[in-house]
Amino acid sequence: LSAMQNEQELINWIFLVDTLNFSFWPDEGAVKYGVKDHHGKLQTGYWSLCAAVNRAIKVGIPVTDAEFMSNCTLEQMETVLRSDTAGKIPLLQERVEAVNQAGTILLERYFGSFSFCVMRCEKDVDKLIDTIVDSFESYRDICQYKDKTVSFLKRAQILVSDIWTALDGKGLGEFKNINKITMFADYRVPQSLVAFNVLQYSEDLKNKLKKKETMSPGDEIECDIRGMSIYACDKIVERVLETAMEEGTPIEVNAILVDYFLWEYARDNRALIEELPFHRCRSIYY
Repeated sequence: LSAMQNEQELINWIFLVDTLNFSFWPDEGAVKYGVKDHHGKLQTGYWSLCAAVNRAIKVGIPVTDAEFMSNCTLEQMETVLRSDTAGKIPLLQERVEAVNQAGTILLERYFGSFSFCVMRCEKDVDKLIDTIVDSFESYRDICQYKDKTVSFLKRAQILVSDIWTALDGKGLGEFKNINKITMFADYRVPQSLVAFNVLQYSEDLKNKLKKKETMSPGDEIECDIRGMSIYACDKIVERVLETAMEEGTPIEVNAILVDYFLWEYARDNRALIEELPFHRCRSIYY
């Protein structure tokens, strides 16, 4: 996953990757973005980003350094994220802006390292997510839904989750309230929920998805899909815990683990999942 060894370096690697972790799907008719990993295997989606960052580190580009991040140019980012296919990564300029702002804030507030941001939050998920959203503009996944302000915070939550997972819940990866994190409302997990008949779409929505119509961030139907996916995963967690209790087999489960399973299922069962295309929303938030 990462070319980094020690805890602080790993956290900085995760922070950079999650700052860039959004919108990999190609426009209709375009070639999919892909990068070969160190084994020579072509990766796509999130894993292509990991491969690109590790490739840059291997050749001495200090991509996780806050100074480099704050001054990274479009040309430098284009080199770091260059594709091994004929496809290009979407929203390149937006990625540069997100990394520039993140690097600047790291230097101004956190001694150039995201690990100091984690330390200050004293193992509290809520405090860390609030700090991320307050500090780093590209993580403010908030929209207006009818008359309400709704916070999905997909990337802020997955940033915390990735640190927890990578460090096995120990050291700076230990959080006393990790189960407060919801699933990460994206465009892949809803496909799995539909495949398992947990979510049911109207015929009108199905037709729009099959036509591959694009939604805008904050559209009512986009918010519906993301919101109901969060609710569905919370209900899955409840049901798993109830079943485990009934059977007398205690189990540790949370929305993070349910999300991981559903995301991997969507990736590993693409032919089945693609019977109903994912909702197409070009966004920096997922």
